[in-house]
Amino acid sequence: MAHIGLVITITASVFVGMVWSPRTGLIIAGVFAALFAVALAVALMAGGRGLDAVRAAYKFAFGWADWI
Repeated sequence: MAHIGLVITITASVFVGMVWSPRTGLIIAGVFAALFAVALAVALMAGGRGLDAVRAAYKFAFGWADWI
């Protein structure tokens, strides 16, 4: 279900970029990219390796869509 969170994030970033300003859309996308990067760093420091760490970070950053 994290794929839905990614799609919603991309859609919202594009929508905000078109309605308000491209800079605002990029800020939203950048915040989620930073969240993913931090989650990946934490997963790697916690002992995750390779794709397992990427999956954990992806699920953390975009898995919020499960709650919708």
